[in-house]
Amino acid sequence: MPSVAFGYKCEECGQGTVLEKIFPEYKTKVKGYPFLVENARIGVCDHCGAEHFDPKETLRWRSLLEQRQSESYMQPTAIRELHKSLGLSMEQFAILLGCTRQSLYNWERSDRTTPQSRMADLFMRLICESNLAGKIDVLSFLKTEAEKVGFHFSISQKVKPIAPIVAFARKIPVSQLSTQVHHPLSLAADTEGQQEAVTLVTEDNKPIATLSYDYQDATLNLLFLYAVPFVEFDAEIQFKDGKQATGKHATIKDQEATLLTKTTHTEEDVAQIRFLPQGLLSTSENK
Repeated sequence: MPSVAFGYKCEECGQGTVLEKIFPEYKTKVKGYPFLVENARIGVCDHCGAEHFDPKETLRWRSLLEQRQSESYMQPTAIRELHKSLGLSMEQFAILLGCTRQSLYNWERSDRTTPQSRMADLFMRLICESNLAGKIDVLSFLKTEAEKVGFHFSISQKVKPIAPIVAFARKIPVSQLSTQVHHPLSLAADTEGQQEAVTLVTEDNKPIATLSYDYQDATLNLLFLYAVPFVEFDAEIQFKDGKQATGKHATIKDQEATLLTKTTHTEEDVAQIRFLPQGLLSTSENK
């Protein structure tokens, strides 16, 4: 392929002349990969600055990329040692990789002209790392490998779902709860003599919230004793008289939530509540 003879009129602006310029270090992308080309030969318009590329020069860039990738990929000896360390035959290792035996044979040849694909290389590196280190974080491994070739990004970590929480209503002295709350308790009756609060405790007897009834608004309310990793929940409420009710999409604000509206059931009527967390906080929000 002949080289382009720069010195022609710029097609971008129609006024300038495209002149050859050598860039000692030229940042570009080749086959989608970030790539730094040394001594890149590019045509630049002396009027608008538009860049023009010589097909022969860009072909040289592709060859350089392939050469660097070939050098950075697992070498034939390392691939052979990996499949032998696993106690597998070539055919068995090929099945594990999801490739043909012929492909694996070509990758292991000391005189190979073409290395394995990047996907196959990453897979073999992942197997090698797992074989040496045991359990590994696959996403972190792949992210680190991507950064080695110039790609930088963040991966959203999925928040682990929270199992339903079952809590039982118990009367507990307020003095035992005062150190766990961040603001005054809302008790069933605003009397100075009230010494106990209807409290929800888990199966291991850990207090998690207090209940109260607002007679003016006819609402059954809840106050969590500490921050919880969810902002919304459904509540399946079982009362002492055997009746049941469900509070849908209760939203927590300042650790408080309304379980039921327009109800005559007070906190004294509650036997147990089953919480079904819905809107979970991210890891950063939960810190």
